[in-house]
Amino acid sequence: MNGVGNDYIFIDNTQDKTLISKKVIKSICNRHFGVGGDGVVILTKSKVCDVKMRIYNLDSSNAKLCGNATRCVAFYMCKKLGKNNISIQSGEKVLYCKVESMDKDSAKVSVNMGKAKITSRLALNFKSQKYQLYVVDIGNLHCVTFVKDFNFDIEKFCKEIQSLPYFEKGVNVDLVKVKGESLEIKVCERGSGFTLACGSGACASAYVAFCEGLVKNNVCVIQDGGKLDINIDENITMLGECQYVFDGVYYEVK
Repeated sequence: MNGVGNDYIFIDNTQDKTLISKKVIKSICNRHFGVGGDGVVILTKSKVCDVKMRIYNLDSSNAKLCGNATRCVAFYMCKKLGKNNISIQSGEKVLYCKVESMDKDSAKVSVNMGKAKITSRLALNFKSQKYQLYVVDIGNLHCVTFVKDFNFDIEKFCKEIQSLPYFEKGVNVDLVKVKGESLEIKVCERGSGFTLACGSGACASAYVAFCEGLVKNNVCVIQDGGKLDINIDENITMLGECQYVFDGVYYEVK
């Protein structure tokens, strides 16, 4: 399944306790010799929610949160359980989701992403240009910075940010361009690189832009894979589409 182009392989492990190694995760994510995806999401039973999700990046490192994968899980559990309101345990958060509409292969899902917090502000000089970096905790860590356009070496820029000593445990980097009342963003995710979309990145970017008075509390965030609608209130709510692509059986090669 994918959420606006951010694609994951989902493994329903709620009835089993199959051990899935990091080697297998990397193999499945390989777009040439495996299934191909930005990561793997393993679903297990939860004592407090409808389901628990554990997220692995492309390089098999663990991620605490993924907004696009969350919408996909809500869509899957809605079809499995026959109800529109789904609670999902992810890392230290409980995410409350509502399937607003759906058909056989797609759905529009809203997710209460909880609260965000700007934990610090940093400065970085890159090619004679000074950038302010906003470090945001929304369940996972994002570094948000504003750019005039994307017509420069954004890959090198993101790598420079991620290599800062402050981010020794890694960080997702969100490059944000204000476009009227909307935002255009590109996200370099920790462990996966640039992806077509990032749900938590859209929320973090919208939150910072709102706090800085650049947009209203309802903002459309445009990414390469599509659009997400973000509402900033006491909590942050994300609304967007997700799609089922296919299912099958993967055989581990020994």
